Parts: sequence; C-alpha cells; structure tokens
Amino acid sequence: MKVSSQDVGLKLGRILGQFLLKTDHLHYGFWTEGLEVNLDNLPQAQSDYADFLMGNIPEGINSILDIGCGVGENASLLLKKGYKVDCVSPSQYLSQVTREKVGDKCEIFESTFETVQTDKKYDLMLFSESFQYIKIEKALDKCAHLLNDGGYILICDFFKIPAEGARPMGGGHKLAKFFKIMAEKPFTQVKELDITNNAAPNITLVDNFLQQVVVPIHKIITEFLHSNYKITSGIARFIANLFFKKKLKKLAYKYLSGERNEANFKKFKTYRLFLYQKNS
Repeated sequence: MKVSSQDVGLKLGRILGQFLLKTDHLHYGFWTEGLEVNLDNLPQAQSDYADFLMGNIPEGINSILDIGCGVGENASLLLKKGYKVDCVSPSQYLSQVTREKVGDKCEIFESTFETVQTDKKYDLMLFSESFQYIKIEKALDKCAHLLNDGGYILICDFFKIPAEGARPMGGGHKLAKFFKIMAEKPFTQVKELDITNNAAPNITLVDNFLQQVVVPIHKIITEFLHSNYKITSGIARFIANLFFKKKLKKLAYKYLSGERNEANFKKFKTYRLFLYQKNS
C-alpha cells in the first residue's frame, strides 16, 4: 500500500512532539496571561486549549461528532467527561492512532467529512482546527443533515482577514466568506470569541524554531555542498532554478525569511471560536 507524504509528515510530527515536548496534541496552544511562551510550556498551553474548548460545549449535549479528530486526544477527553463520541479522520495513520486510544468506544469514519455515510444523528459537530480543511457549503449542509433538532456546531480555528502585502502563511477560509455562507444556512450564532491573542504566541515558537534551527542548518548544508561538491551543486542549482524557481522562492519566503511571525499572524489571520445552533 502506498504511503502518503501527509502521513509521513504526521508521523514525524507526532514523534517529535512526544519526544521533545511530551505531548500528543496536534493543535495550537491557548496562551494565558503569565504563561511564558516557550517549548516547555507548550503542553500546558495545549492542555489549556482543550479545557477552553470543552468549556464552551453547551449544556445538554450527549453525542458529539469530532470532525478531524487528529490523534484522538480531544475524543479521549470527551469520553472521560461522559459524552458519546464518534470521529472523522481522512488520514489512515491518524485513524489508526485514534483507534488505539479509544478502542471500540467510538466509531471512526475514515473519510472526509463531506463523504461520511451514516444514519446516526448528533447533538454537536466539533471542528477543532479542522474547519480550515473542509468545503464550507458542503460541510454545513452535512452538519444540518447529521444534527439533531436544536443541535450545535462548535468551530475553533483561524480565518483569513483582509490585509495588504504578501501572505507569508497560508491556510484558513476567508472570514467574510464564512459569515456570508453561514447567513444562508439554517443556523443561528450563539457565541463568537476572538482568541487570536491567545493562539498567536504559537507562531513565535514556530518562528524561533525556523530562525534558530532550520535557517542555520539550511545555511550549513548549502555551504558544505557548495564547498565540496561544486559541480554537482551547480548543476542542482541550475535544474532547480530552471524548473522550480517560483516554488523555491515562495518556500524560502514562507520559511526562511523571518516573515512567518506572530505580528504577521495577527495581521493576516484571526483565530475564533464560533458556536452555532441549528434552527428548529
């Protein structure tokens, strides 16, 4: 069976997270005032994020569909709190890890959310940093179909906002587009919380890693190749510039320029929690 590059990246990311940070969470942290922004405190910030997420689940909820469940950390916490939980995971690797954690307590739909096939109904649809990957209209229609009357959608994710200049980081739907589509769907907004200031410090950690680890390593390897393999290195640079110049330039800007920082995250993105209820 062919192994996808996405699963390889997820496996490597999980190994690093478990070894270096002693955490299995794959989401941003929730940085509270007084919590110093460093790698040692990331597990605490991620735990605080999970507590924040759980704290915004409405009363009376019994069944939850965790859409884009990662490695099953949120699902495990929800089960411990007494909720009935099923999961959606399009990744074979993440589905396998989640099964190891939750056993037969959850049904795991190994597909995209839009293609989930089930007769079950749920009280709440949970998108924890997974909403950015779905097609908004199809997903909301799917939510309306799978939700019980009066059920909820809980979204915690980042969105794009208008700003001038080149965007050094991608991802996220346009916030204005999201609001426009939601206004046409059978849901009423119950809650909206802007937690950009709590999430943005994560980008400081990423920026520090890029500037203090990735950039120096890239420089050392480049200098070594240029010094010891001049002809081979020259040919490789020629081929790269001939076929991949634009892509390489874009990657260098995103990851090596220092523009992928907290200030630019706040300039180009907003991190929100939304709670919507299905209209009766």
